[in-house]
Amino acid sequence: MMKNDKQIYNRVYRNEIKFYIDNHGYMHLSKLLSKTLSLDKNSGSNNEYWIRSLYFDSMYDRDYFDKVVGSQNRKKIRLRIYDIAQEKVKLEIKNKFDQYMLKESVTIGRQDAIDLIKGNKEVLLKYNNKTANRVYYFMNKEFYQPKVIVDYKREAYTCPVQDIRITFDKDIRTTITDFNIFDDKLNTIPIFKQHTMVMEVKYNRFLPDWIKDMLSNINGDKCAISKYCLSRNIF
Repeated sequence: MMKNDKQIYNRVYRNEIKFYIDNHGYMHLSKLLSKTLSLDKNSGSNNEYWIRSLYFDSMYDRDYFDKVVGSQNRKKIRLRIYDIAQEKVKLEIKNKFDQYMLKESVTIGRQDAIDLIKGNKEVLLKYNNKTANRVYYFMNKEFYQPKVIVDYKREAYTCPVQDIRITFDKDIRTTITDFNIFDDKLNTIPIFKQHTMVMEVKYNRFLPDWIKDMLSNINGDKCAISKYCLSRNIF
């Protein structure tokens, strides 16, 4: 991560570690976390909430290939919703600088999200927002367009120390045939053939020793996982 990057964004850079984890490992760790951390306030039935993301990429899939070749500085641009009926949509740039992650976000209207998916990037100019302006710049310069939708259920635990957040992403599904993120009957297919989840550990500067000890017993594979790339790879 470059010093100038911090000066430009003036935001908190976070560490992010990801694991593939099986059901046995999940059951063990979820039980421990439920006793020591707080369940995410947005959780509903089964201690989960639903997420749908639509990812954009350039005409020549620059962001996809930056991830595949392991570029230290890379990004992903996406729309994200948590409910089919919601009127506001998150537009995000997820930046990665070596091992650090920085998420930029702006809330846009439902119709503007629909127009953006259809290719009308001009709707972003009315927000007068740094994130919206950056997305407009990328879309205008490199002809970004919708590439894939990813759905999953998330179980999340939080801790105020270093803003720790540990999540389990389950039943991850995807499609490239329809980009209507508000369609409740969207035809998606599972990414994993077996019962595999993605666990993410996010924190600011450091992990306390008691969290490290808990995670040291994980029966899972640490990996630089991208749900966007995993989805693209199965088609």
